[in-house]
Amino acid sequence: MHETPLRLTDLNVDCLLLIFDYCSEGDLLCLCLANRFLEEVIDTHIYSPLSVDLLLCGHRDNPTIEQRNRTRLTNYERIQVSKNWVSGTYFERPYFHHVQMFPTKLCLEANYLYITHAGYLRKYRRSSCDALHRRFEEEISTSTHSDISDFVKKRDTIFAGRVCGSCFHYDAEGITEQRMHPANEYLYCVDFVNDLYATSTDHCCKLWQRSEEFGLTHFDMVANRPHAFKSMELSSDGQWLYGGLYTDVGRQALRGIHVESGEELVFNSNTMSIYDLKMKDEHVIFTANFDTTFRMFDRRIDRDVGIWEDPFDSSFYSLEYDGLYAVLVGTNRHARVNLYDIRMQKYVQLYFPGRTRQHNGFSPVYSLACDSQYMFVATDHNLRVFDFKANCGIQRDYSNINGLVKRKL
Repeated sequence: MHETPLRLTDLNVDCLLLIFDYCSEGDLLCLCLANRFLEEVIDTHIYSPLSVDLLLCGHRDNPTIEQRNRTRLTNYERIQVSKNWVSGTYFERPYFHHVQMFPTKLCLEANYLYITHAGYLRKYRRSSCDALHRRFEEEISTSTHSDISDFVKKRDTIFAGRVCGSCFHYDAEGITEQRMHPANEYLYCVDFVNDLYATSTDHCCKLWQRSEEFGLTHFDMVANRPHAFKSMELSSDGQWLYGGLYTDVGRQALRGIHVESGEELVFNSNTMSIYDLKMKDEHVIFTANFDTTFRMFDRRIDRDVGIWEDPFDSSFYSLEYDGLYAVLVGTNRHARVNLYDIRMQKYVQLYFPGRTRQHNGFSPVYSLACDSQYMFVATDHNLRVFDFKANCGIQRDYSNINGLVKRKL
């Protein structure tokens, strides 16, 4: 009697996994292409566990970077793209060159990139075949034409501040502008949660309550604090305002203010000037500092639990967090960006934007935005876009800069 030969797909998952241990990466890819069942087994039991905690491509607990991804990466693509981030393999494109220098701010979403252009806020649609459309879809502005120094977008609401102290609120109901600080003050940063809004200049920080009357939006000041926060963020519940002072001679620039009571906390983070600040969660705060350090502060124990130094002693101007383990930090020279893994004490990779005929590359990184595939770097003359999934990416590995210097010597 003729017996039917045993096929690979007849084996159970445990047997298959034992066989797959002897397969190379290329063998696994061929098996995925050959059979849907084998593809599901390999993806579920091999690729998914390998990709769960990857830098900028991990998917443990649905990190915030997932909300910014234009397209959903497969688990195998996650592995490959994360390797490119770590090895410095990418393709770079310059966008939107402008002769006038100004500090651009960015906000990235899955479908759009919002970018300031002097006194305007422009909305660019993201493309499925390219990083970005070169023609803006919408331009948001008011009758005031001074530069936008900072803006925040949450859901369908945008709150932006101009260097002259005027701020505007934009949503589906329309746009409203109100002067919140005198023109002789330089507005640094803004933030909002629900109807609570915060603004800070080089003189003071103010809290505002938003109200509507007869269909018009108005902001009423509820607190005025003598702090010049260079960067700040309200907690998700609106109970606390965390800010980084532009300068503090006592080297305690990180502060917390309880919104309702006005109680102020001077945190024990040893830094004199904070240029950017982001909350990891309700307890942990990341800061990018003038003193060439990027710090992770835990307010539960009131101390820095992680300190990373720049290998070239450059100040840090901006930072971006993937929601898991990766932090990108922009420096004040050569538009350079550093990648850090908060589980390690050394930087993972350095990214140096290439020079163009219009731009020599000496600019600070004024703002950073990223998803799993792209990094957007705002300089004083243009926007640089790094594509880490591109097949034509070029490797620029600076993960061991000291070793490179020694080899050249």
